[in-house]
Amino acid sequence: DLTVTVRGAEGLQVRDGERTLRLKDQEKRTLRFSVEAGNMLGAPAITVKVAGQRLNTERTFPVSVRPPTPQQQFSRRYTVKAGETVNVQDGDLSGLYPASAVAHVVLSDKPPIDVRAAVRDLLMYPYGCAEQTTSTTYPHLFIDEDEARRLGLRPFTRDQRVEIVDKSVAKLAAMQAPIGGFSLWGNPSEYEYWLSAYVTRFLIDAREQGFAVPDTVHDKAIDFILRGLQEGISHLPAPGSIAPASTNNTGLWADRNAGTFDALAFGGYVLSKERKAPVATLRQLYESRAQARSGLAVVHLGIALQLMGDSVRGGAAIEEGLRKGRSGYVGYDYYGTPLRDAALSYALLDRHQITAPGRENLLAVISTELENHRYFSTQEKMALFFVGRTLSVGGDSWTASLAASGGTQQLSRKGTFFREVPASELTAGIKLTNTSRQNLYVELALSGNPVVEPPPQRDPIALTRTLYTPDGQLISGRPLRVGASVLVRITAQSKTVIGNGLIVDRIPAGLEIENLNIVQGEQMGGVTIDDIKPAAAMRDGHIKHVEFRDDRFVAAVRLDETYINRWYSRGTLTLFYRARVVTPGEFVVP
Repeated sequence: DLTVTVRGAEGLQVRDGERTLRLKDQEKRTLRFSVEAGNMLGAPAITVKVAGQRLNTERTFPVSVRPPTPQQQFSRRYTVKAGETVNVQDGDLSGLYPASAVAHVVLSDKPPIDVRAAVRDLLMYPYGCAEQTTSTTYPHLFIDEDEARRLGLRPFTRDQRVEIVDKSVAKLAAMQAPIGGFSLWGNPSEYEYWLSAYVTRFLIDAREQGFAVPDTVHDKAIDFILRGLQEGISHLPAPGSIAPASTNNTGLWADRNAGTFDALAFGGYVLSKERKAPVATLRQLYESRAQARSGLAVVHLGIALQLMGDSVRGGAAIEEGLRKGRSGYVGYDYYGTPLRDAALSYALLDRHQITAPGRENLLAVISTELENHRYFSTQEKMALFFVGRTLSVGGDSWTASLAASGGTQQLSRKGTFFREVPASELTAGIKLTNTSRQNLYVELALSGNPVVEPPPQRDPIALTRTLYTPDGQLISGRPLRVGASVLVRITAQSKTVIGNGLIVDRIPAGLEIENLNIVQGEQMGGVTIDDIKPAAAMRDGHIKHVEFRDDRFVAAVRLDETYINRWYSRGTLTLFYRARVVTPGEFVVP
C-alpha cells in the first residue's frame, strides 16, 4: 500500500496531487498528473514523494517554464535638477510577467551610458558565430571582480575568466582558415577581412591583458591582415577616381570585398597596435580617405598613423573622421551603425589618450541613438561597454538620496552608480533626490516578457511559420497526437539587404526537434510542399549555418530582394525542420 504525493513549487498547480494505490508483487502502474504553470517562469521544482510501510523516498525535478512572448526592453531617462526629487515607478511593469521583469537604475552627473545592461546582455547572449563569440567574451578581458561589483554584475574570478577566454580562443581558432583569416561560422573558404581584423584585435587585447593566445593562431592572423592590407591597397580607386585600380580579385582578395577602404583602415589600425603597419601603405590610405563610408574608418586610420609615428597626417585624419558620419550600406561591415561607430570612436580615442576637437560631440550622438532604438546588436553592446566603462569612473563628485522599501540610502559618488530594482520596488516606486548643486541624470532599464502577445511586425522582415504532416499535408486547427512528427516551414522575406540575419524559431513545450539532419534529406526525398523540396531548400547558399537545439531552431542566413531560383519566389527564403510531439498537454505556441 503506497501513498504518492506530487507537489509543485510556488506558482505550479498539481491537480489531484495525492493518491493511494496497492501494488501486487512485481506489478507496475503509471500515474499521470496534470501540472499547470500559470504565470510562473523559470525552473520551478516538482517534488514527488512515495511512502509505504517499508518505503519512504522523495525526489525533486526542475521543470523549465518559459514565456511564449519575446523579450522586450524599455528605458526611461530623467533629468533631476538640484534639490528636486523624481519618483521612478512602473505600477504594471509595462505589462511584463513579474517573474520575468529585470530592472536597474543608473545615476550619474553626466547622461549615463548603461554599461551594466550592455555587459549583462553580452554575457547572456546565446549564439556563437565568430563575431558573437568575440563580442561576448570581450568584457571578460577587462572586468575583474572589483569592477564587476561596482557595476552591479556577477563577479568572475581570474581563474573563471581564464577558462572562459581559453574556450573562446579555442573556438575562434577552429574558425580560422589555413590562410589565417576567420570565417563567420567556421567555413574555411568564407574568411572575411573585416571580421578577421576584429577577431585579431581581440586576440591582441587578450594577450595584453595576460590571457593565453597560441602563437600559431596569432601569427597567422597578423600575417593575413598584413598581406590583405598590402594587396588590398592596389584595388582602391586612384585619388579622385571612382574606378577600381584593379578588377582582378585573386589570391587573398578573391570574393572578399576587394578594395574596401573601411576594412583596410581597420586592418591598418589592428596592425599598428603591434607596430606592424607599413607607414607607406597607411599614407596611401590617407590619400584615398575620401572613399571612406564611415567616420570610424578615418579615425582608425588616424590612430594607426599616430601609432606608427606620423602624427601630422594622423591628427588630421582623426579630426576629419570626427566630423564625418556614416553613408549608406557598407557591404563588408554588416554590423556598422551610427551608434557603434560613435561609441567605438570615443572609446578608441580615450584608450589611446588622444584629445581631438569634436570628441565630446560623440557623446551627444550616442545619447540620441540610445533614445531612438530599443534593440542593440552585439557590436553595439560591445562598443557601449567600452565607452560606458570609460565614463563610469570619471566626472565630478555628486550626492543624492535614494528612498525605497521603507529605507533611505545616502549616496556620495564620482562617476556612475548602478542599483538593482526588484519588481516589488518598481511597482511601489523609488524616490531619488538630488542633493548636489549640478543636474543629475537617471536612467531606468527594464526588460522582460510581456503577458500579452505583441502585434505582428513585418518591417523590414516578414516571417511566417506553417506546420505540415510528414507527407506534406497542411496541419490547421486540430490537436497533435503524441508520437506524431510535424514538418515546420519558415519563410523569411526582407525589404532590404541583410548580410547576416539570424532566424530563431522557439518551439512550443510538448514538442522536440527531431534528431534528424534534414539538411541531408533523410526520409524527405518524396515530400514536396508548394513545389518546394525541403531537402533541396535547406541546401540553398543563403543559409550559412543551422542549429537544432532542444527548444529552438536557429539558422544564420543572408536575406536580400533580388535573388531568384527555381525554389523561391522573389526575395523569399524558405527553411524547414522536423519536430516530434512528445508530451501530452495544452501549450502556447511562441
